[in-house]
Amino acid sequence: MPFVLPPSLLETEDLALVLAFGKLSVLEACTVLGRSVQRAEAPSERVSVLHLDHPQVEAIAQLAGTHKCGPLTALLDSTSGDQGALIDLLVSYMEEKSNVSLSGYDIAEDDYEDLARSTLDGLRAKGLRKVRLLRPRGNELLSENVLKREAFDVIAFPYHNGLAMGPTVWVPDSASMRQRGTRRPAPHPDIALSPRLARTLVNLADLRPGQTILDPFCGSGTILVEAYGKSIRCLGLDNRASRVQEARENLRWSGGGVEDRGYDIRKGDARELARILRGTKVDAIVTEPLLLPRLDARPKTATAQGMIEQAAGVYNDALASMAGSIHPEGRIVIVVPAVQTMDGDEVTLTLDGRNLGLRLYQPGPVGFEYPVRLSFESTRWVRRAVYVFEPRS
Repeated sequence: MPFVLPPSLLETEDLALVLAFGKLSVLEACTVLGRSVQRAEAPSERVSVLHLDHPQVEAIAQLAGTHKCGPLTALLDSTSGDQGALIDLLVSYMEEKSNVSLSGYDIAEDDYEDLARSTLDGLRAKGLRKVRLLRPRGNELLSENVLKREAFDVIAFPYHNGLAMGPTVWVPDSASMRQRGTRRPAPHPDIALSPRLARTLVNLADLRPGQTILDPFCGSGTILVEAYGKSIRCLGLDNRASRVQEARENLRWSGGGVEDRGYDIRKGDARELARILRGTKVDAIVTEPLLLPRLDARPKTATAQGMIEQAAGVYNDALASMAGSIHPEGRIVIVVPAVQTMDGDEVTLTLDGRNLGLRLYQPGPVGFEYPVRLSFESTRWVRRAVYVFEPRS
């Protein structure tokens, strides 16, 4: 995974994460980083601050729902505040003709300009006279462009009635994610999960290599391809033979075209898992039963409620089947639709696993309200939300 500055800079108590999916990204980070997370703050929808005890750099590099990660280095009362510690850190790695960028999140335009100028002046005052300040569109240098432009990127955002800043140290391998979404042999519709989101969901299951994941609504296999890339054994079901074949093709492609015994995709009904698995328990179930069709406009609230009620039967029957097939220490990660209506409401599906022996997953000291909503999706009026369940035992 790409580190643009030494990984050791992430061995700090306070990390800033630029989020791909809002609260879902925070849930993933708390899962992957585990007990080292002591507290999580959300100063904006785009950025979270994690307070850590003994952070694990190798775990940070596994995050899929994060665009950027860096240490909190400067806390300012205003845009004219002292950036000395940040400037000194940057200077220790930069050359005279380096590119520098300021990525501002939820910062007013005038404040952004003041911060950018102050950062540039600070670098030049240290003798880097030929440093070039990049001017990204929307005041944010995207993570893939941090790599392409070989930029020393600075994250800035409102924090505790002031501003916080820190250097971007790590970004994900966006190019690889994009290839898995566009180059696989069996394409998927534009409302399907992206590889980034699918990997985020797999990370919520917190599996080790060699453990088993099941997707009982596998479609063309997007979730399973991401799990397979982490050396997790994959089981997939779909009630459509064409989808089963597509999933097999995509998994074969992701493995370099070689047949492998690490996955098993078959036609089957998600409501009959006990029979299909012959009583075997899987280590995790990660799935999106159905998103609902893409809508051309926001529906009326009553129409949305009818759509959700129709989907509820599929979800409830499937969840009951999943509850009987999960290992006592496993997790069920399930995506539900959330419909945005013309009345300004959101209509989503409520899942209650208590009568099935399930409880909602809550990692460490951080509490999450379920279903956890996704931010920044392109699915417009039908969006996604996520439940994560664990067996109560």
